[in-house]
Amino acid sequence: MENRIIRGLEFIQTWGDSSDLLKLMKHNRHVVSIFHIMGRHSYLIDVNFDNKEELENWIRQVKTVKLESGVPAILSIQSNKIIEVCKQKEDFNLKDYNDIKAKHHMFVMIDNPHNDDKLISMLESFQIVYTILHIQGEHSFIVEIITDNYDNYKDLLKKIKSLESVWHIETQEVIGVPKYRNNILDESGNLVTPQHDIRELFVL
Repeated sequence: MENRIIRGLEFIQTWGDSSDLLKLMKHNRHVVSIFHIMGRHSYLIDVNFDNKEELENWIRQVKTVKLESGVPAILSIQSNKIIEVCKQKEDFNLKDYNDIKAKHHMFVMIDNPHNDDKLISMLESFQIVYTILHIQGEHSFIVEIITDNYDNYKDLLKKIKSLESVWHIETQEVIGVPKYRNNILDESGNLVTPQHDIRELFVL
């Protein structure tokens, strides 16, 4: 069953007030987690769909959200299909998430056209690397980092940059998490609505 489901990450860049967009995504069954991020994009959305038609309908629905002025709330959507999950924090639950709020939480996008095994092996050697996703899209990999010491992150970046196969690195730090593994959270990070996806295909 799992192999038939489309698992993906959506980068969304918004313009103006995002409250209506968040309201739509928080209660959408395809949206597993929502990360408000700081960088080139506004949100990183962990999603899954039963087929391409559901994905197309979801993107079409998201694009209909408008600001009060009538201007579309979405500037761009970038879809990334997950090809392979190289590492994921399987036992990481809502309590674990609450415990990391004081830490640095970020996603690193890596363009690595060659020698994937060497890169993956290096990333797995760092304890601050919690998730490694091989994706189809603008980047080769998305890596989730959680650390209480920013110097550890800088050490990881130096190691990545030392690999000749890496062409580009882009980091986006997490500002807030409105929804995490089908649990809807308020602005202070407290649980609002427990929900459960029986497929349990979360990867972030």
